Amino acid sequence: MPQNSMPHATYANAPDRQAFHRPRTSMGATGHWLKTAGILAPLLIGEFVKDAEQRWRWIRISSVVTALGSEALWTNKIRKERQESAAPKGREEEMVR
Repeated sequence: MPQNSMPHATYANAPDRQAFHRPRTSMGATGHWLKTAGILAPLLIGEFVKDAEQRWRWIRISSVVTALGSEALWTNKIRKERQESAAPKGREEEMVR
């Protein structure tokens, strides 16, 4: 009968584990979907737009829109962080609402 492996923390000489870091998820699910849409846009545009000139035009437009959306999300994230750090200690509950 196979034995279950021991968890990492139970080993005597186990090194400290490094936390898993995913910098592209710092903007949450919206940032993830924006990035995914930006990656898939050229594929979808290539399927639906048959004229080569129009296809490249829409691909360039989609890349600019994706970049602007990403910047808007990042700016909003920074704005919220600054508001939270600048808020008085007693007003933290109001910031959450």
